[in-house]
Amino acid sequence: MANRALQRSQINLNFKVMPKEVVTMNIQKRTQDFIKEMLWFKLQYDISRYLSDQAESNWRDFEAEQHNNYPIKGCGLIADSSLLQQWTINNESLLHLDEDLAPEETGSEINGFPRDTVSNVYVFSLLEAYGNDVCDKLNPSYRMKHQAWHHSVYGDADLNSLTTRAKMLDNFCRPFGFDKSKVPSQIISALVEIKRQRNIIVHQLQHTSTFELFFRHVIAIACCIYFSWNGAKSELKIYPWFDYDDKYKA
Repeated sequence: MANRALQRSQINLNFKVMPKEVVTMNIQKRTQDFIKEMLWFKLQYDISRYLSDQAESNWRDFEAEQHNNYPIKGCGLIADSSLLQQWTINNESLLHLDEDLAPEETGSEINGFPRDTVSNVYVFSLLEAYGNDVCDKLNPSYRMKHQAWHHSVYGDADLNSLTTRAKMLDNFCRPFGFDKSKVPSQIISALVEIKRQRNIIVHQLQHTSTFELFFRHVIAIACCIYFSWNGAKSELKIYPWFDYDDKYKA
């Protein structure tokens, strides 16, 4: 994952003046890299969930295993103003990260981590970075510093209003210079929904929908960005693993 993140950061170049064929090559590769990263992340999510579900189903065995070297430790805090003054990244003066913890304390927390919520925020960030990169290639003067390509598509937009829906469609297309006829209405709904979900997480500190549904929204939006681009190929086939049935053969 770290290597793929590094590769992604290296893709984010300045394309203010570039020949069309170079722009085409980079958007194509950027899209393929993004989709691959998303597919890899879903696999990692699925593995994590599977292992947690297995451990939860066999919680007695899970707790018993920890009596061997006690691999899971407790974390505690002792703080005052003096200890705070001593704190640095090389001197942890506040947290005690290696406390003895009875295995019996861990079984009920096996699936306590907000995996879906955290994963939703992460893939939203990946989509934002992908859209920013495509926007910067196609319309390099559009984004202000620290501004995301989707900033004018609102998570609280009332899409039952035809006027608002038309405005959100226009705001989706403007960063890329897309033809509005290429963007399906349901994609606008998808972006509004994941922005609403992201805002619930970030601003209201609440858990949100299941990751798989959020993931599907993100992939659909990315595909819309790609196929609305005039340089897009007629088909995307991406499967990062061995293709047993040649289903993804180009």
